[in-house]
Amino acid sequence: MRTQRTAPDRGIVVAHGYGIKLYVERGHLTVHYGVGRKRETHRYNRATSKVNRVVVIGHTGYVTLEALRWITDVGATFVQIDSDANLITLSAPARHHESKLRRAQVLAAENPVGRLATVELLKAKLGRQAQVAERLAHLKATVRVKDAHPIAVADAIREYAALLDPALPFARLREIESAAGRNYWQTWAHLPVRFDATWRGAMPDHWHHAGPRTSWVDGKRARKATTPVHAMVNYLYAILESEATIAAHKLGFDPSLGIMHADQRYRSSLAADLMEPARPAGDEIALATLADRPLTRGDIFETREGVCRIGPPSPDGSPATRPHYEPRSRHMPNSSRAPSSTRPTTPRPSRDGGISPRLVREQCRSRLPGFRSCTRRSGCSLQGFGCTKIHPRLRWSGLRRLRSAWPLCKRG
Repeated sequence: MRTQRTAPDRGIVVAHGYGIKLYVERGHLTVHYGVGRKRETHRYNRATSKVNRVVVIGHTGYVTLEALRWITDVGATFVQIDSDANLITLSAPARHHESKLRRAQVLAAENPVGRLATVELLKAKLGRQAQVAERLAHLKATVRVKDAHPIAVADAIREYAALLDPALPFARLREIESAAGRNYWQTWAHLPVRFDATWRGAMPDHWHHAGPRTSWVDGKRARKATTPVHAMVNYLYAILESEATIAAHKLGFDPSLGIMHADQRYRSSLAADLMEPARPAGDEIALATLADRPLTRGDIFETREGVCRIGPPSPDGSPATRPHYEPRSRHMPNSSRAPSSTRPTTPRPSRDGGISPRLVREQCRSRLPGFRSCTRRSGCSLQGFGCTKIHPRLRWSGLRRLRSAWPLCKRG
């Protein structure tokens, strides 16, 4: 474990892994995180650290009330995203409560102002998606729109963007955006995924491509990803949602009152509206990550439900390959003359399932001087193989099975 006193990169503190701890010690915010034995502890000062974001990616650990107050006092924001890429909690800075602004936000969904804002957001989104589709033209070159002649996917998305008009009702605007998104994600479905050679044959077959945007586990929704690509996209969208929620709070809006997205319980509908133009930017980050290097063991893992999740990275920057795969034991030396310090401290099972006789003898020699193994069937003070009495100092689970493994007795 390493303890560092450094300024956060761009004011953003990210804690990931298992057993995350955020507390205040001697006026410093202390952040402890990591995976397995590779853990880090960072300390941040109020005056010199210039923290503006504290992001927790995980679901195990704790945050003290004093740490939340420290984050609020420096004007920072606390964000927690769980392993399913859901925004769990967000503590935004103080906002301006203006009744007129809130009233205008509610009425925007029923007047031309809201439709105009929706059209501007969707046009910006579809224009950026067309640029991404051009980069992926080698995966799916053309598409048919209403049984017309095949055209490029990027051109089809631009045609849908040209149909957006503030005079149209919200239902029609959603249909146009959905049709353009269908062509966009059909191109993504053919995106190949590279894996490390040591892990290539150990993952499900459907992981080798991005696959459809909708989840096989969650029905028509895309929240529970079933492929590594969409798991990465969901994480990026969760970050976008948190930033859009913070921006809405700072401007005095209510993040739950959306314009294009309908009101839904536990959803920040306005944040979903504001993040629409930035979604293709998150897609580009996912493409750059996949092109940078192949995925290795621990980058992605699958739950018992079949949901694909991103594994937490280890502090040294290497993939998080060992949160649940710690080495079970050290290999036993082949030579019986190896130093005693290298010998295992507990007996290992033999090939037939019992306790290895040689290791039992070594345990007794090291623990009980004067006790030696008996290879004779007679002449033993405890009657050789028929002995049932075990010395009190040898009453541990391994040696209680000596009757079926090897006789231990004291020379008469």
